[in-house]
Amino acid sequence: MAPEAVENRSPFWAFQLGGWSLFFLILLGMNFFRSDVDWTVVVMALSVYGFGMFSTALFRYYVKKRDWLKRGPFRLILPVMVGSAITSLVWGMSYTGVRWIVSLYAPQVSMDLQTKTILVTALNNYFIVLLWSLIYFAFHYFRIAQISRVERYRSEAAMRDAQLNTLKGQINPHFMFNSLNNIRALMLEDVPRSREMLTKLSDLLRYSMTISEQRDVALKHEIEVVQDFLDLCKVQYESRLSYEIKVDDALLHHKIPPMVIQMLVENSVKHGVSASREGGKVMVTGREENNRLILEISNSGQWNNNPRKQDSHGIGLPNIRRRLQLMYGEEASLHLSEEDEFVVARIQLPL
Repeated sequence: MAPEAVENRSPFWAFQLGGWSLFFLILLGMNFFRSDVDWTVVVMALSVYGFGMFSTALFRYYVKKRDWLKRGPFRLILPVMVGSAITSLVWGMSYTGVRWIVSLYAPQVSMDLQTKTILVTALNNYFIVLLWSLIYFAFHYFRIAQISRVERYRSEAAMRDAQLNTLKGQINPHFMFNSLNNIRALMLEDVPRSREMLTKLSDLLRYSMTISEQRDVALKHEIEVVQDFLDLCKVQYESRLSYEIKVDDALLHHKIPPMVIQMLVENSVKHGVSASREGGKVMVTGREENNRLILEISNSGQWNNNPRKQDSHGIGLPNIRRRLQLMYGEEASLHLSEEDEFVVARIQLPL
């Protein structure tokens, strides 16, 4: 965020008027307790208030014109000290001029021109302007740091979203090609069923294209897509593939990352069913456990712990783990295990 943008957004005049008005009231109050308040006291307090606000506003104009806010704090020490001295000098001379004019009409207002009095007044004015400068620059450096922090968070969030969009699973082109060939062959045997499969393939394609704009989807929609995917696979594998989907109805509204289950089911079919001459079974289950959503995708067979063979088209377990980490941090996990002649991919998500 550029300093001038911060300056344009800053409530300078609200603080300027509020701060100097408070200073004016303090001066008036001090004179009220020390002596009787007459018109000269009010005029002198107003002159201190008006010329103090005017001179510091001029100083601010010079700071903006010279782009001092773009400098580092240490480079501003000397310029701020000199600028505060010049500003306090302008303020003091303006006040002295008003006091001289008032003394012409009010004898009780004297022009004390002793060296000690002039020096004390000049130092008081200087420290007041220096305090104003410290508050002014500290406020803007704080705002610049704060806005930069917010923009950094926004940039990191945008980068995470971009990474998520890049990592989102897409339908395997080989699966698409095989499905179209299988449907074409099915048309010669069972036209109604081939039409049904063509509708499922269309729904699957539509879902794959629309999820690019979504960070998460309802578990219900993901399960529907997985069922369409498995039905299409059954056209190719026929009796070699069987599947079972069992998810608690109460969990179907819960949001999950899109295509995660589908990607794991696709791996199960590819590395479990397709790799076996006898075929196999794919199971998808979902349940709540200790206030967490547990999703399990299982396939019959043995786990091949070779990363190169787990995924042939670049969408595998590291992809899913990265997506879960981007969305949930340490609250989500993906683990693979072999249980009772089944390879089980277990995803845990916070509810």
